[in-house]
Amino acid sequence: MHVIWIALAVGAVTGAGHGQPASDPGAPIDPTSRVWITGASNIRRFTCRARQIDGTLSLHGVATSGPLLSGVNAASEPSLRVAVDRLECGPGAMNDHVRDILGASEHPVIAFRLTSYDVDLTGDAPVARITGEVSVAGVTRPVATSAALLTDSLGRLHVRGTHVVRMSEFGLEPPRRFGGLLRVRDRITVHFDVVPGHDGGATDVIHCATHGPPRRSPLPE
Repeated sequence: MHVIWIALAVGAVTGAGHGQPASDPGAPIDPTSRVWITGASNIRRFTCRARQIDGTLSLHGVATSGPLLSGVNAASEPSLRVAVDRLECGPGAMNDHVRDILGASEHPVIAFRLTSYDVDLTGDAPVARITGEVSVAGVTRPVATSAALLTDSLGRLHVRGTHVVRMSEFGLEPPRRFGGLLRVRDRITVHFDVVPGHDGGATDVIHCATHGPPRRSPLPE
């Protein structure tokens, strides 16, 4: 029953199907989706929270065998887009430094576009392997990461994970202040909790097909 529900959830909630991707604009991600970044300096840790994000997904499944769901994203728009000037990292001066480093005036958004996915249903908790491209400060790099698939008490699907990057990979110099007394480390961690948009009653279809409530999982802040 667990495998059946997850297969239906991924297929129905993301709009996956078999065959070639259709030419459609896709569906926007749910506004409850979240992104935040953590890092550290030689003095303390910090967190930057994205206060404005959006994105579009148009997922289409491909034929596979066994407990694996694979597919591609047909939407040309970014799957996840973060407004640089809406990153909140603490006091106003720190926000200004972050926006300057990211070149907010010339590159106002950080964008990720999903290209393909594989969902492994063999374990107790399903895992999605994700590939795509991320653009930061005008530099685009390929990315591959993993994410957990969870459902909340409202039956919404959450794609949750983390990915470690180095600022230098995007041509960014980690900030130094006070003559080098404060030095931000190159390595930062991007946390994401993306809620794919509904595709017209998919949650109800899942509930009816499985004859029971969806799997619930706590989603702490």
